[in-house]
Amino acid sequence: MAWKQIIGLEKEKQLLQKALITQRLASAYCFLGIEGIGKDAMALELAKTANCYNPITTVEDLSNQTISACDNCKSCKMANSFSHPNIQYIFAKPSDDKITDEQLTAIKEQIALKTSDKYHKINVPNAKQINIALIRKIKKHAVLSSANKGRNFIIISNGDTMNTEAANAFLKTLEEPQPNTTIIITSSKKEKLLQTILSRCQQIYFNPIHSEEIVEYLISHHNKNETESRLIATFAQGSITKAIEHFDDDMNLLRSEAVDILRVAFKRKSYRIELLDAIEKLLSKKDKKHYSLFLNLLLIWFRDVYTIAILRSDDLIVNVDLSERMLKFHNGFPNADINKAISFIENAINKIDYNIDPKLVFISLFIELRKVFLEMEY
Repeated sequence: MAWKQIIGLEKEKQLLQKALITQRLASAYCFLGIEGIGKDAMALELAKTANCYNPITTVEDLSNQTISACDNCKSCKMANSFSHPNIQYIFAKPSDDKITDEQLTAIKEQIALKTSDKYHKINVPNAKQINIALIRKIKKHAVLSSANKGRNFIIISNGDTMNTEAANAFLKTLEEPQPNTTIIITSSKKEKLLQTILSRCQQIYFNPIHSEEIVEYLISHHNKNETESRLIATFAQGSITKAIEHFDDDMNLLRSEAVDILRVAFKRKSYRIELLDAIEKLLSKKDKKHYSLFLNLLLIWFRDVYTIAILRSDDLIVNVDLSERMLKFHNGFPNADINKAISFIENAINKIDYNIDPKLVFISLFIELRKVFLEMEY
């Protein structure tokens, strides 16, 4: 993966490339930021570039010089396949003496997936912690590899998963750095890292990825259309990993169901049976995530209506293909308090999160929305 294949994070790239060019890499870094924005991808690319036999440097201006791996030499190929002797990539896995054949197969599969997509989130069954056995391996490897040609990198993915024993052992590794070695800890949970570990690392905070960059990534890399990409990007909250988690959700279909239920709920007469049937169909999924996704799509719809009708702008809307329909919707209810409707939906989302009976939540929500838009007395 070349630097340009890492989505966004331009300031972070510049900072690390400058450290490479000026030969001022720190002995230990901590890459911090929300899950799924490319912290591991950045660490792996830094390690690959530092060990590349034929790095490519460019000078865009006097203050902006870049360096990239060639991606063709033996070193780059080993780095891309997770087989480079100078690059240790550590993640939560069972102890060697407890690992099953099934888990070993899962680890190999996860590494293969990570090889093809550096944004892949590694998940080995029943492996939630980085244990002291892994840390001891790190220490042993660091000593033995200190004389290797190139620079050694120890990348600890989700370092906050180190258990107490492992974290204390790792602290000693930080206190006794090996020559020509850089340790990189990645974490989305800074509060779970020992303060003594943080204090011995150069901390770099990674900003969430801009939604427009996620939209562009989804369109160009995963053949998503613009509307679906914008919907997914809204739920991604700046994270590529979260965006990928929504690939199996049929956003367009669920959005259509949400708008159809609105149409039924806002009938002035003979709506009750049809509305209850629609709610029952929604609840047949028996999936909390599905309910939450439905409500969030409804929330996005009303926010878009507000943007178009009240702010008189369609530059920031998500449902770009339905702008005319949303404007027509507003014209049908010109005096409705859209912000109040948005508040009711947000409250319903919170109730689903707190495991309140979803049937009661949905019935109550649509009754409240009828009050907002039809000004009916109950």
